[in-house]
Amino acid sequence: MPVRSANPETDEVGRFNRLSASQANTWDDCPRLWWYQNKMRLKFPQTPPLFLGRAVEECVSRVLMESPGLVFPTAPLNVMSNGADNLLPLFDDELPEDFMSWCESRVKIHWPKISDLMRAEWSKDPRKAGNWHDYSMDVYRDMCITALRMHMDEVIECKNTVSEFELSAWRNGNRHEIPAPDGREKTGLHPLASSGDCTMVEAWEIARPWFVDPDAPQFSLNAVHPEHWFQGEYDLVYRHCGKIRIMDLKASRGGGDRSGNYIEQLRIYAMLWSITHDGEIPDALEIWYLGVGVRKVVEVPSTDEITSLEEKLHDLWHEIKGTEVTIEDCPPIPRPLRGFGEGGVKSEDPEESRCTICDWAGLCPNGTGDDDLPEGGEHQPPGDLKVYDLTPFADLVPRVNIFCEVFSVTNVPEKAPNITIEENGGFAFVRIIAEESEGVLTYPDNLQKGDTVRLIGVIPSTNWKGELQLKVDPHARLERANNSEEGDIGLFDFRARWNVAGRVAYTTYKSGVGKNGKPWARKGLVLLDGTSRIAVEGWDNAWPSIHNTLGQGDEVAILNVSLDAWAIDVKANLESGSSIHVISRAGD
Repeated sequence: MPVRSANPETDEVGRFNRLSASQANTWDDCPRLWWYQNKMRLKFPQTPPLFLGRAVEECVSRVLMESPGLVFPTAPLNVMSNGADNLLPLFDDELPEDFMSWCESRVKIHWPKISDLMRAEWSKDPRKAGNWHDYSMDVYRDMCITALRMHMDEVIECKNTVSEFELSAWRNGNRHEIPAPDGREKTGLHPLASSGDCTMVEAWEIARPWFVDPDAPQFSLNAVHPEHWFQGEYDLVYRHCGKIRIMDLKASRGGGDRSGNYIEQLRIYAMLWSITHDGEIPDALEIWYLGVGVRKVVEVPSTDEITSLEEKLHDLWHEIKGTEVTIEDCPPIPRPLRGFGEGGVKSEDPEESRCTICDWAGLCPNGTGDDDLPEGGEHQPPGDLKVYDLTPFADLVPRVNIFCEVFSVTNVPEKAPNITIEENGGFAFVRIIAEESEGVLTYPDNLQKGDTVRLIGVIPSTNWKGELQLKVDPHARLERANNSEEGDIGLFDFRARWNVAGRVAYTTYKSGVGKNGKPWARKGLVLLDGTSRIAVEGWDNAWPSIHNTLGQGDEVAILNVSLDAWAIDVKANLESGSSIHVISRAGD
């Protein structure tokens, strides 16, 4: 089966601490690059091609879920919303004469909505870069058609080579343990089953690869190593005619250094498949470069190579995931750039260094930066008599534990309840923004007025009315309790303002239109210090004009900020009384 879920009873790693192929490749590219992007969680510029590539994959998946035997070429895009079991098979004279034309029609139905949604997602990203209008939607739509043309090659091969045993089994309703997403839940004889030789409709159904259902929750369809330290997500897994073939979709032309990483990625997926399928090795690996319509064949690793690859990756997990890693453990040692032409054809390696194209050159000693990062201390703004204590990022405390009494509970249908708590005459609202964490409710059932509870790891803040609210995210919870515990604080005893200093990694910007119809905009900075990273964010009009002059490598002190958090990310909020001061400029 393509999916192998983690066993929650034995998983001591956790989904956020597993290794992936992309992380392994990033480490091989440069350990310091891995540090910035995975340990410091810096986000490289989010360009339109990244989102358009996801749009292509989703569009292809939605067409593959459908069937030419059930869906008219011009059917609405939500034709599968109630599942395939509620669709009647088409009559023979209603079937498409040309399946490729049917694919093209379905792409034209799905693509506008998918691309529009991806554009909206890109436009909301605070790290977005580039211009959406610089990229042709027709070009990316045609990549979807190219992928489906390659799929049709598989369908035709299936029709011509499927065995009587496989065909009969499919007609009788036999399915893989984890079937390809097709919208069917009923068992028994397949509604599209025929008799005699395999038909094109039957070949489409039998050849349909496994892929990630675009409606499935994130991370839910990963294949996880039995020891939980590695996970991956296949694009397409073809399982017809007695062969296992793993295909990777790339909405690109295949040139440049990344094509080398794609090869390694597929070899790692072959390892993952073998480990999770009792030593079975895939029969074929391919990269589908949709920009040029090329199927690049990747050599399947041998049993010995799989063993060696697993050992290498396990050692890497211990090195960078299984222990606490510091910046000193991640030296800036980039590997040379590799040359590839269209279709992933190997070409001469370029002479330039990887550092010349690195997004973090302004931070790294191999670029124009250094490792002498701020780490707390003091700051006295020019002309100010007061000296401010600066807190290292790792010492910021956005979360608190509070023992208190429930003052009121208002149940809301299909939502978390509205809870108000009280302590020594003070009141606060409990804002539950994550109802579950790892499948467990973050609050107890049937809370009532007068119950005593502990709020663990909640994030204090104020709402737009200035009222105190305590946020419950996946790292916080409410528990019934009879007594307070060591470390619990009073409702209003948390520290409300902090002073920080760090080196600018990049600036952020996001905007939109509120429910009142008025436009809004928020600016921010992502800063590094010697202990961690933090994002500072505030309304556009709260930032002084100096924000527009800041660039990577500048060092700033920001005074009198409040704190916020989501999971492991800590954020500082620029308030009306906050101020920002430039300590030094990059290159000074």
